[in-house]
Amino acid sequence: MQAKRTMQNHSKIRVGIVGLQAGRSWAAVAHLPALDQLTDQYEIVGVVNSSPESSRAAAEACRVPLAFGSIEEMASSDEVDLIVVTVRVPLHYDAVKTILSHGKHVYCEWPLGRTLAEAEELAVMARGRPLVAVAGTQARVSVALRRVTDLINNDLIGSILSSSIRGWAAPWGDTISDTKNEEYLRKEQSGADLLTIPFAHTLAAACDVLGDIKHLSAVVHTRYPKVKALDTGKVIDADAPDFISVIANLSNNAPLSIHFQGGHPEYGDPFIWEIEGSRGKIVLTAQTGHTQMAEFEITHYTSSSQQPALINIADTDNPFGPHTNVREIYNRIANDIFHGTSSAPSFDDAVILHKLIDDIRLSSNRRQWVIPSTHSRNLPEV
Repeated sequence: MQAKRTMQNHSKIRVGIVGLQAGRSWAAVAHLPALDQLTDQYEIVGVVNSSPESSRAAAEACRVPLAFGSIEEMASSDEVDLIVVTVRVPLHYDAVKTILSHGKHVYCEWPLGRTLAEAEELAVMARGRPLVAVAGTQARVSVALRRVTDLINNDLIGSILSSSIRGWAAPWGDTISDTKNEEYLRKEQSGADLLTIPFAHTLAAACDVLGDIKHLSAVVHTRYPKVKALDTGKVIDADAPDFISVIANLSNNAPLSIHFQGGHPEYGDPFIWEIEGSRGKIVLTAQTGHTQMAEFEITHYTSSSQQPALINIADTDNPFGPHTNVREIYNRIANDIFHGTSSAPSFDDAVILHKLIDDIRLSSNRRQWVIPSTHSRNLPEV
C-alpha cells in the first residue's frame, strides 16, 4: 500500500464538497448527515457549486465556512484535505482530474466516469499519487449485506446452490416526474442510468456476498424510447436501458440471475434477493431497488423450522437513513487516511465494476456468453 498524504498536523480531515444545495441535493440529504455523525474525524470547511453565487448560498444555508469560486480554487486550497464529488456523472471526470492534479484525497460518487475509459484514466492518475481515492459504491459497506456475507462464510446455509435478485427502480419507468433532474438519466451518453446506478450498485454487492462471476449472458434493453414528463406534459426521447437481465455462473458454478427494470412493482417488494444453500435459504427484501441506500430485512429459512427467523441488524442508536452507508464509507476513508490502509472502495475497484458493466453490454450486443476479464477485491473489515 502506498504511503498516504499527510494531514499537515491537523487532527481532523477537512472536507470540501462539490455540489451542495441545501435540503435537496444528495450531498445535503446523505453526506452532511453522515459527516455530522463523525465530527470527531471530520469537519466540513468548504463548498463549490456551478457559480460563485450558488456556492455562497449553499455555504450560508448549510453553515459551511468557505465558498469557493471553482473546483480549481478548492483543490489548490491549503484549507481542504478531502474533496467530495457529488455532482452529476458527466461532470465527474473533469472535477476528479482537477482534484487529483493537486494531490487531494477524493471521494467521488459512483459511477466514477461516464465510461470505462474515463474511469481507467482517473484510476491510473490516482495510483501514482500518495492519496486516498474512493468511489462511492455504498452498498458494498452496508452492514446488512456484510452480515449476510459473514453468515454465508460461517456456513449458516451450507454451500450456495443458486441465487436470484429482482429489483425495480425509479425513474426508469414509462414516465418521469422531474424533467430538470431526471431527463438526463434517460440518455445513455450521460453514463447515469438503470444499468450503471442501481444495477451496478447491486452487482458490486452481490460479488462481495457470493463471489466472482465466472461467465455471464445478458440482455440490456430500452422498453420505453418515448417517456412522458409528468411535470411538463411533454414526451422525451430515451435511449438509456430500462430493463436488464443477467444470467451467470458463480465461481463454484452455482447459477445467479439478476433482473432489474424501471418503475415500481404492482405488488410485492421492489427488491428481493434469494440465496439458496444446501442447508437453508437467506432472503433479503427492501422497499427500493437502489441498494446503495436500501434498508434490508433479512430472513433465514430452514427445512426443519416451522417459521422463518428474522435476523435483526437494527441499530437503535443510529436509525437507518440515506446517510447510513455514506457514513460507513467515511469511516473507512478516515481509517485509510490515518492508517494507510485500503478499506474503502477505491478507484481501482471502480474500474473493475466498470469493466463488468461493459462485459454485460458486450454480451447483450453480441448475444453471447462472456467471461469477465477482472475479479472483485473483497473489502476488509474495519
